[in-house]
Amino acid sequence: MNRLTRYVSVGVGSALLLVASSLGWYALSTPPVENLPLPPELISISSAEGQQLLALAESKADYAQLAPHLVAQARRAFCGPATSAAVINAARRPQPLATQAALFNAAASAVKSEFAVSFSGLTLEELAAFMRAHGLQVQVVHAGESGLAAFREAARATLGEPGTFLIANYDRRVLKQAGEGHLSPVGAFDAKTDRVLILDVATRKYPYTWVPVSMLWAAMNAIDADAGQTRGYLLVAAGTD
Repeated sequence: MNRLTRYVSVGVGSALLLVASSLGWYALSTPPVENLPLPPELISISSAEGQQLLALAESKADYAQLAPHLVAQARRAFCGPATSAAVINAARRPQPLATQAALFNAAASAVKSEFAVSFSGLTLEELAAFMRAHGLQVQVVHAGESGLAAFREAARATLGEPGTFLIANYDRRVLKQAGEGHLSPVGAFDAKTDRVLILDVATRKYPYTWVPVSMLWAAMNAIDADAGQTRGYLLVAAGTD
């Protein structure tokens, strides 16, 4: 190997190492605080209107159960683990309580490892399997195989009944937000305004947000390129073990 070739090889190797290090840092680091503005179609829970919607909503049992357990996602692709931890803690009340890091037991890691989730997140089916690994009963509903009316009724019934939970998998771009695929629990449904309250686990980016049901449905009806099918939602309950 002549000197020029050796220099090129060293340069290429150094560049690849730098890229790999940068990607690793990005995937494994804590997301920064951004506090992005909401589009006018969406309503922050912290606003006067958002608080009024919560006060008047009839189906909001899940909000009270989930609120004590909600935490910001620890990594950029950890919306699935953050959502899982909140729902597991609300549904099963394990001792000690579940954390995002502690969720990766042998059964959950067999679905997808912590390292892999850090880089590519979880699809709807993977999240369902991940939560089943922790003893939860999970029904998967892909938007392309269902309809808006069925989702609205599922939201009304599930969010109004203690012990049952709704998780949405949606494309942020349809909600006019920054980012792409995302997972978060839903906390309440207001029939009068036909909105649901997304308890966004990316709290450094967006607040808990009231979203029109039809708009969320369109966002769930978007294709997840990793899964090769539409996004959708999960209906979750505690297991019987």
